[in-house]
Amino acid sequence: MNTLARTDRRAPLAPTNRAPANRDPAGLSTAVGVAAVTVLTALPVFLPGAANGLISAEFGWSPARMGAVLAVYWLASLSGAFASKRAALPPAIERTLAIALCATCLGLFSAAVAPVIGLWVSSAVGGFAYGYTQPHTNALLMQRCAPRLRALAFGLKQAAVPAATLLASMAIPVLAGPAGWRPVFAGTAVLCGVGGGLLLARHRPSDMRSPAAARVRGVPLRVDGFLLALSCAGFFGAMVGNGLGGFLVLALTTRGASLSVAGAVATAGAALNIVVRLVAGWVVGRIPRIAWAALTGLFMAGAAGTALLAHTTLAVTVVGALLACGGGWGWAGLLHYVIGLPYAGQEQQATACSQMGVSLGAATGPMVCGLLFTVSPDAAWWALTAAGAAAAACVLVARARIPARPDSNRPTVTARQ
Repeated sequence: MNTLARTDRRAPLAPTNRAPANRDPAGLSTAVGVAAVTVLTALPVFLPGAANGLISAEFGWSPARMGAVLAVYWLASLSGAFASKRAALPPAIERTLAIALCATCLGLFSAAVAPVIGLWVSSAVGGFAYGYTQPHTNALLMQRCAPRLRALAFGLKQAAVPAATLLASMAIPVLAGPAGWRPVFAGTAVLCGVGGGLLLARHRPSDMRSPAAARVRGVPLRVDGFLLALSCAGFFGAMVGNGLGGFLVLALTTRGASLSVAGAVATAGAALNIVVRLVAGWVVGRIPRIAWAALTGLFMAGAAGTALLAHTTLAVTVVGALLACGGGWGWAGLLHYVIGLPYAGQEQQATACSQMGVSLGAATGPMVCGLLFTVSPDAAWWALTAAGAAAAACVLVARARIPARPDSNRPTVTARQ
């Protein structure tokens, strides 16, 4: 049975339950700020996706060209995560986040002013900023959030991604109708610039939570079986999630649903995704020993959902869509939380590995689905079902390879007695 174990009982009692006067003891404000940064840095991929029809109609772009624009974002995110893994954690993480927001601002402005080139620039710059900052924000949550809040904080941060999807999906129909899609991009750029300015104005050096964390900070992290297995889980899981995002509405309409019904199901799936990420984080924060079972169960639930999407009955397909969205894309917070736990002081490098897997899967999933959909829609869903099952298998492999960290006094979720 899973237990919550401390790997170093001889470590000095660091005042981890007491925070400096200028910091929220629980770290809730940090979690909310990180979620806001995640929403803003994710919009360069979700805004073009939501405005796909308007942009393609204006410039005569094919779906393949717009798909390539979106794929650039995730490939740039992969390179950003790789660069983050090789970079030392800065003394003021907020400054790094501020620079990323300002870069995202410039990219979105270029998309609004000169879309033919600017959309590519926005995807490349925004994707790199997203991939580079994700490991930094993971480290920030580990540093600033109390242990009881960390899993929920990761769930809140990852819930910001489908929240960005919902915001983009609502902003384009509501605002782009009377004003056009370009002002929506420009307004979002302003929000990113304001957010970056606020972070620059209030940045402060990050604190060290323990002498053990200080000793390993900045030391290169060797990729072991644990990191590799969970990075592969992120790869297969992201294939499922982003494949759903690109082809769920199309699948529902081919089963006889109207476009409005298909859109409503997709919106409900995104909302369920947010709820699952938050609830999973909240539950694991209170019962840490179930983290591995919850992560495996979510991947398996997603695999069951994508299998149901291959069914010909519309009602069964709708159930499969909700199950796939809730489980097949609700695991992200738990994955990054679990992979960072054994690496006190090296959370940035550890979660950079999982982020690289997620980014590569996010680019691969839609491309695989696009190729298979031309052959058979069912083939695409069975491929995603296999990917979900592979992700669950990778979690089981990682669970058997949890690294021993004798130099860390942080509680870590372990599969050992």
